[in-house]
Amino acid sequence: MGHCPYEKIKNLEPAFELIRKLEKIKEPKPAIFYLKSQGFLHFHDKDEKIWADIKDGKKWVSMDVPSKITPTFLKNFFVDVQKVYLRQLK
Repeated sequence: MGHCPYEKIKNLEPAFELIRKLEKIKEPKPAIFYLKSQGFLHFHDKDEKIWADIKDGKKWVSMDVPSKITPTFLKNFFVDVQKVYLRQLK
């Protein structure tokens, strides 16, 4: 399955800016993030639905992205990503 085009998720940019500041995070393409040279976070879309896949340990976990992005969602999304990120560093 292909990744979601950045144009469809550019409204998540405030969260992306925070994710980019995390140590050891690389972004080889817009909104496709790697941690320690392994896939960590990316997005998919299908049938008007968008979701994030984030690697938590050895498994990928999906997180739905709502069609209307609110400041609360952005904050919670980053907090969730940061929790997974911190677990990966242990």
